[in-house]
This record gives sequence, C-alpha cells and structure tokens, in this order.
Amino acid sequence: MRVLSLIFVSLVLLPAADVGAEDADAYRVELGKMTYRTYCALCHGMAPDTGLFADALKKPAPDLTQIAKRNGGMFPEERVKAIIRDGGVSGHGTMRLLSWERYFRQDTPPEHADEVIDNVTYYLQKHQAP
Repeated sequence: MRVLSLIFVSLVLLPAADVGAEDADAYRVELGKMTYRTYCALCHGMAPDTGLFADALKKPAPDLTQIAKRNGGMFPEERVKAIIRDGGVSGHGTMRLLSWERYFRQDTPPEHADEVIDNVTYYLQKHQAP
C-alpha cells in the first residue's frame, strides 16, 4: 500500500471528537512530515542533512526551513501551496520543481490531494528557522 493511501486511511480513522487541538496540530505536522520525507527530502533534505540527490542537482535545492526568512519573516502559505500544486520556479538546474499534485492524486483519492498539499505546507511552516 502506498504511503499516501495510509495517510488517507489514518485521516479517515482519526476520531476528531477525541483529539484536542494540540494533538490535532501534532498529527497534522506528522502527516506533512511523512509526505515531505517521501516526496521532498531526496532533494531538499531533512535538516540538518542534505538530500541524497543534492549533489546531482546543477543548483542546490533551497533550504525549505528558510522560506519565511527569504520572505521578510512571513511564510507565504498560498504561494508555497501553488508551487507544490503547479510546479516551481526554475531553480533546480535545467529542471523546474515538479508539480506534485498529480502524484498525490495517484496515491490518494483525488478529492484529498489538496489535503496532502495543506499538510506538507503546514509541516514546512512549522519548521521554519528562527
């Protein structure tokens, strides 16, 4: 079974009434982390380690813990979601960041791809460097 299918099943099985706000926040961060590890970490790494493919890129993949710092201290949530959904700016050498939404739609029911994007964006937002 694919990772995102497991994530979807765990979302459906999560008893919302029994989960406090703090637990729900931690759960959402964990879902985002699982997605990040599966789809993003090979190039962008898991701090403090670089990604396994980092040396193969013509230009280093940006440190995604520095998004807010590069944007005047604000995390541009909607822009990050759009980059994940639609593909990124040219910056990976001769290659643009892939549009990950199509992969999420293959691995989860299509109506939940946006939820996957929301969770990985939330994970990134919670892991911004001070």
